Amino acid sequence: MHMKFSTRVFIVSLQLFTVLILIESCNKKDNMYSSTAAPRISSFMPNSGAMDAAIVISGANFSESLSGNIVAINGVPAVVTAATATSITIKVPAHAGDGKITVQVGGQTASSTGDFTYMYTVSTLAGNGNFGFREGSGTNAEFNAPDGLAVDGSGNIYVADAFNNRIRKISASGDVSTFAGDGTHGFKDGTGTSAEFYYPNSLTLDGSGNLYVADTYNQRIRKITTSAEVSTLAGSGTFGFKDGAGNIAQFEYPIGMAIDGSGNIYVGDVDNHRVRKITAAGEVSTFAGDGNFGFKEGAVNIAEFKYPSGIAMDASGNIYVGDADNNRVRKITTTGEVSTVAGNNIPGFNDGLGTSAQFYNPGGLAVDASGNIYVADYLNNRIRKITPAGIVSTLAGDGNPGFKEGSANIAEFNYPVAVAMDGLGNIYVADQGNYRVRKLE
Repeated sequence: MHMKFSTRVFIVSLQLFTVLILIESCNKKDNMYSSTAAPRISSFMPNSGAMDAAIVISGANFSESLSGNIVAINGVPAVVTAATATSITIKVPAHAGDGKITVQVGGQTASSTGDFTYMYTVSTLAGNGNFGFREGSGTNAEFNAPDGLAVDGSGNIYVADAFNNRIRKISASGDVSTFAGDGTHGFKDGTGTSAEFYYPNSLTLDGSGNLYVADTYNQRIRKITTSAEVSTLAGSGTFGFKDGAGNIAQFEYPIGMAIDGSGNIYVGDVDNHRVRKITAAGEVSTFAGDGNFGFKEGAVNIAEFKYPSGIAMDASGNIYVGDADNNRVRKITTTGEVSTVAGNNIPGFNDGLGTSAQFYNPGGLAVDASGNIYVADYLNNRIRKITPAGIVSTLAGDGNPGFKEGSANIAEFNYPVAVAMDGLGNIYVADQGNYRVRKLE
């Protein structure tokens, strides 16, 4: 009886000892993280780079295990390729954008003091540089003055191929085909290649995938369904100015376009120096501009524009206008006030804040989900970016009219006329003088 009791006590004691060892082991593991000093970033080099470029982050208290460091640029996860306690090397992720670099180790996070600047890489999506007409894959295809662009939810890109009088389609895999238009400059409604256009310009897509075309020299706004059925939404075809029902309304060279969630289309009516509005039913009215060729801020009915070209809309319903001959990007608020976002009326080139910046004939616009505005700065041969705070920078292009691929700071464009974005953050440019559609990623 005594022996059994002693044995039982010994077994219980052994079990308690084992439990204590396990608890102590767990505490040591926990303390290993809780007592570890927080990671610290002292610097990173270089401070800018393109996709897949190597960035070396210097600091302290990093994990020597690659997987022990969770690194991101502007919140976008980066791949760690090397790590020591004081240095981490990463590859810049695609579409990182500008922002802080963060390093997380053992649940503790360090953030860089300065921002990393993402540099886009410029390549050709479609077009071989010759003006002409050819279907085919990517750089086997030919365009003749590609203009407006629109991207659908499946990654297909639509191109207003102006001098070919066609609407072309670039599939997500890069194949170029004709979506609508027979190539003849004329006017005809119909299906696909039985329809006719006359210098089609800007494009926009509604939520159902219907495509709208500013058919500039026909003085009309056309609609193309997903089955390629072409019809006229607004415009009598007569050059002039008239509000009213679609078939009696008049335009003078409609160019830029954007669409809201209710199906209302906003059009840059260039030679009328107005922004027009077309309801889903085709009723046309004047949205902004008194029709005078000039510059005036204020309420929409007294504001003045000079050849309003690019039109884009943000998530809040504000409309942005590439006011070409005023060399400004203007804003029309939902309450009907017109103001200048950036540009100072002097044609030229200067990055900077708001009206200290300069543009030279700004054209097509696009707005991302964060409210950044992208501008095809036509005669500066650059793609510019305007932040919500009004800071203007050069996204791509060295300013020389030409053709060059590669890093954004050395890339060259030749009269970039339109920009569009896809859901991944890629930017597409209608590089008109190079007869190509370019891609920034």
